[in-house]
Amino acid sequence: MTPSLLLKKRLLLALSASSLVVLAACGGGGGSDAGMAADPAAAQAAANAAAAQTAADAAAQAAIDAAAPPSSYATGSEERAAFNLLNFERSRCGFGQLAQNLQLDAAARSHADYQIINNVLSHVQNRTTNPAGFTGTYPLDRVLAQGYTGVGEVTDEIVGLFGTDAKAATGASGVRSLLSAPYHLRGLVSGYRDVGLSVRSSTDLGTRAPTVILQLNAAYKAAAGPQLPGSGEVNTYPCEGTTGVNRQLANESPNPIPGRDLAVNPLGGVVYVGLREGNVLRINNAAMTQVSTGRRIALRAPITSANDPYSPCLEGCFKPHQAYVAADAPLQANSAFQVIINGTNNGTPFSRSFVFSTGAGG
Repeated sequence: MTPSLLLKKRLLLALSASSLVVLAACGGGGGSDAGMAADPAAAQAAANAAAAQTAADAAAQAAIDAAAPPSSYATGSEERAAFNLLNFERSRCGFGQLAQNLQLDAAARSHADYQIINNVLSHVQNRTTNPAGFTGTYPLDRVLAQGYTGVGEVTDEIVGLFGTDAKAATGASGVRSLLSAPYHLRGLVSGYRDVGLSVRSSTDLGTRAPTVILQLNAAYKAAAGPQLPGSGEVNTYPCEGTTGVNRQLANESPNPIPGRDLAVNPLGGVVYVGLREGNVLRINNAAMTQVSTGRRIALRAPITSANDPYSPCLEGCFKPHQAYVAADAPLQANSAFQVIINGTNNGTPFSRSFVFSTGAGG
């Protein structure tokens, strides 16, 4: 059975109908290159490219490990891979690192176990219908139960793989998938300070349905407040030097393009733009070009709070200090793209130009 990949969007303290999200991305598929094997030169070129990508991935992972703040996640664990990658990406692009928090780890693990035990994928636990492993109805309840008190805001992110119990590579790939979808991306680069992670498998719990769950809970204490950039800063994700970006988005809920079946007609790479909360962002124009060919990539109109199809909402939609632009079709894998974005930050003009690269997946 081919595993299907599902991701649940975060659930914030102020719950709303749009906060409960299922997103499917990078679940396999794609065209076959079987016919190329008859050409020895092409086969060798493909093998060389695969070896080069493997070496690049290893070098990138070493850099991520070296740059990450200390944590107690076991060396080689999926939790450590997810933690290191998320912090590396946040830090490089100016969003600030997250500190591992053992209480949030415990909340994440207990909720991952609850979902596997009850064969559900949900931000919400139900004591009546699924009492086994119950630790709290909502994310706030669950982090409070583990002793993380004085909460200012908490997020709940879930990645579920079904049809497999193999954890290998699910930590990093899950983070990559969340970072490729606009309504998930804006949460992962928001102003949280602490994070807890758990990757659990049906094998760990002895349940029959093959499942792997990556559970992430991030939060900040009200007394500390969120991490905020300077009033004049304009941050993007991806940013200069970002690698391994997923080249397409095959499903997100809420659907960033209502009425478009992303499974049939995927969206391409997504670029998030963020200011200090309270500032007002305007995007005047944006362009994306494939570096190797100079080909101009067709972009959809930028999405801000003014034209977000799900505004207004309590949480989960774009606010006045946030925006994103997206390629209208999948990008080429293992390729570099230059992005130029011009706009205003509280009326002050800005321009950003950077190069990022897609990975093999997505």
